[in-house]
Amino acid sequence: MKTIGISIFIFLCSFNAISQVDNALLENNTAYTGSKWQLNVYNFNYMRNYEYFNKHADGLTYFGSILQPTISFNPKKDLSLEAGLFLRKDYGASGLYDEQPTFRINYHPGKWQIIAGQLNGNASHRMPEPIYNYDRIITNNLEFGNQFLYTDSNLRFDAWINWENMIYKISPVQESVSGGFNVDYTVKKNSTWDINIPFTFFAYHKGGQIDTPDRTLQTFLNTAIGVQVKYHYNEKPKHYLFADVHAMSFNDFSFTKVFPKSNGYGIMANLGWKFGHTSFSTTYWKGNDFVAVHGAPLYRSTSEQMNNVGYYQTSRNLLFFRLISDYEIYKNFSISARLEPYIDLDDPAFEFSNSLFLMYKENFSLGK
Repeated sequence: MKTIGISIFIFLCSFNAISQVDNALLENNTAYTGSKWQLNVYNFNYMRNYEYFNKHADGLTYFGSILQPTISFNPKKDLSLEAGLFLRKDYGASGLYDEQPTFRINYHPGKWQIIAGQLNGNASHRMPEPIYNYDRIITNNLEFGNQFLYTDSNLRFDAWINWENMIYKISPVQESVSGGFNVDYTVKKNSTWDINIPFTFFAYHKGGQIDTPDRTLQTFLNTAIGVQVKYHYNEKPKHYLFADVHAMSFNDFSFTKVFPKSNGYGIMANLGWKFGHTSFSTTYWKGNDFVAVHGAPLYRSTSEQMNNVGYYQTSRNLLFFRLISDYEIYKNFSISARLEPYIDLDDPAFEFSNSLFLMYKENFSLGK
């Protein structure tokens, strides 16, 4: 089976192959209406089911709804202050799983955005899934800190700090913070070809000086660089072939090492076909001592699966198949259905996940 996996990898790379799932539909980024006051409504309904029985990822189901209404005050055309309420309800459980007030200020002159408070987070960072698990749209939807965004026709830049856990003197737990930047540069774009070079830098730190436990500091770093190619085989905008590849790295800069190896790498290659609302793709992942604390658990060498915490597998060889259908029913209402089976080439077993997402996002002007 290892020979088969290597052969598939070589085949995909011959197409200049990355794989990260296109989650643009799931992003929650406020659009400003031009009025002084506006109401923003974000509603994300999720059913994400994992039929997993392996040693790396739990078999579980997320099923529920997220609702976040906010009010924006726009005193200037490029300045907005927002306040709102975040609610998460898991079906089958009493009460709310999470409820929090949210705040932010967004200075957005021209192609720039400078944000303090709630970030354009999780899926909006557009990082590869081995580094940033898009389940965080459900499990860790809110991110708070500072963010700098720049977008033009050839370049998209996103840099941020997410303060994950604040502590106060004297704290029984450690503080944690993550952050990084993601750059996507367009090399070529015309009616036939799109060629992009993405680069990701992501760091996670856990520590502090005003906590009481004598715990070690943890600092982890992940990077990724890749090439993405699309070939538009006809004039329809949603009909194209795509291929991409990412090389990723892991480094542990903790004073006391947490994992058996302090560095590792991963290669992800993807080949697919987009036809209208639907796409089909196949993905090969080769990881060696690769760890990403916020990445999807299947890709890691280390395990946090409830019955195998601490289990470590140096090499990971996985083959995924993804069938994704995204439908924009109305301008502000979309549905995404996904089926994602995979095979572990080192320990052959066929497992899968399936998902159904319903999203409503709209911004209403309140007066002039």
